[in-house]
Amino acid sequence: MATGKTGLVVVLGVDPSEHSEFTFKWYLNHIHRPENKLHIIHVPDHTRDISRLLPGSKGHDITDASRQMADVLMENYLQWCSQHGIGDAKFARPHGHDQWHEIIKYAELVGAGLIVIGSRGQGKLRRTFMGSVSDSVLHHSHVPVLVCRSKDNVQLSH
Repeated sequence: MATGKTGLVVVLGVDPSEHSEFTFKWYLNHIHRPENKLHIIHVPDHTRDISRLLPGSKGHDITDASRQMADVLMENYLQWCSQHGIGDAKFARPHGHDQWHEIIKYAELVGAGLIVIGSRGQGKLRRTFMGSVSDSVLHHSHVPVLVCRSKDNVQLSH
């Protein structure tokens, strides 16, 4: 497993869902060590952004909404990191067509030894037509991938 000079380099994929919050908490409770280097990554899902827009919205609204959401995510995750003693966490926001591909490219770029990502628990039909980011990362990554699937029984003080 690839490690940094003083610990494991971990890439944690996030989005605005409660599944991502669970995954972050799970990472903190079970994997994180002070010597680890944490890289949090958010790749916008523009197909979902489009569905959230009101009728009559313009293309720039999509970009603005996506940027604002990413800003909030970054602020929240970096604040949570700071609260838990992870002052040197990085937050990346690459753009690309395939979220899974961007996560893997970023993991390779930073020399990650582990990718941690949540799973929304999509049904078979939706996963068949839409694909699953976690499934694609799991099947295409050259480094170990941990997929967090449940959000039960996790308590973490903030």
